[in-house]
Amino acid sequence: MRTARAATLPVILSLVLSGLLLAVPAARAADAACFPETGHCLQGRFLAYWQAHGGLALNGYPLSDERQERLEDGKVYTVQYFERVRMEYHPENQPPYDVELGQFGRYRLRTSRIDNPGAAAPVQPQPGQAYFQATGHNVAPDFYAYWQANGGLAQFGYPLSEEFPQLLDDGKTYAVQYFERARFERHPENAGTPYSILLGQFGRQVLTAGELLAGEPSFDALYRSTLGVQAQIGRPSGPALHGPGAYQGFQRGAMIWLGNSRQIYVLCGGLQTGQVLSGIRGYNYFVDSWNEGDDPGGKPGPQPGLYEPKRGFGIVWRENQRVRDCLGYATTADETGYTGTVQQFVRSFGGAPNLLLSATAPEGRFIYAIYLERPAGGCTSADPCLQYLYERYPDPAQ
Repeated sequence: MRTARAATLPVILSLVLSGLLLAVPAARAADAACFPETGHCLQGRFLAYWQAHGGLALNGYPLSDERQERLEDGKVYTVQYFERVRMEYHPENQPPYDVELGQFGRYRLRTSRIDNPGAAAPVQPQPGQAYFQATGHNVAPDFYAYWQANGGLAQFGYPLSEEFPQLLDDGKTYAVQYFERARFERHPENAGTPYSILLGQFGRQVLTAGELLAGEPSFDALYRSTLGVQAQIGRPSGPALHGPGAYQGFQRGAMIWLGNSRQIYVLCGGLQTGQVLSGIRGYNYFVDSWNEGDDPGGKPGPQPGLYEPKRGFGIVWRENQRVRDCLGYATTADETGYTGTVQQFVRSFGGAPNLLLSATAPEGRFIYAIYLERPAGGCTSADPCLQYLYERYPDPAQ
């Protein structure tokens, strides 16, 4: 199976009990059905798959009509989004394997702030549980019974985590387990009913994320093709914004100015935690306090090819010894101006949002992934020890 993507929202019990599981779609044609609840229709092979593989209970309502979409392997497929799955038509496969489900669970686990990172690490078999050697995870008897009864490997894929408690979007904590195409949630408030195990509604969030990224082709191409970027910055929380920008390279990093927010990002590579920037390595950001008409500053550095920065870059550089120690001198006499793009993402640990931002340097156009991270050893409430990190990638569209 090819890897696809994921997202989240628990099923609302009141909707289930009100009879929506028994809803009958209105017929549009012999091989089509339309759903007034979402205003979208199913037809052909996707309708047949929906009906044969759990219908509304496992797949949810359609959130889109059929559409063409470039997926993670770089190829364009016919797909359709549902509340809990994305169906994909793969003409290279013989029926009944020409319809596959996107691996939403894998994507959602990768792009979430997981409450227990250790849950994703492979473990040894546990007594009384089903063990999957392929991924090294156990599945409790009730989850395993649900997995077997509702499509097994084809519908849900392999487990990607152990069971662990997670705070979900309703503000409550549930025992959950991630699979390649789903998240199982144990709901004790529904004990004694068929709805004590529910599935995360990932489809709407994945669909929204794709639509937000579609507005900036360079970001979309990098995000889809680089799983590490997805894992570090999370899911887009808003559309890409365009505005004036400026870039200047330094001996050990760069400064980037975003005109819309008047922020200056200091990007320092190769530093260890605690060396500079008040224990923060990678990047920091400052408000641009330079105004037109102020002394631009800037003068030659200690040797040919090195310069003191000007304007807002110069103020930040002169007023912060740690910035000077981090960056060194500028390697060009002035910054490079350009029209830049910035987009915010969600995987923050309570600080600044994660970002993708573009920058035009003398050597070409780049995309910076800027994000917060906790070190693998963990932190305490008294010492959160957040790391402000960045990675630079060539713009795939240049």
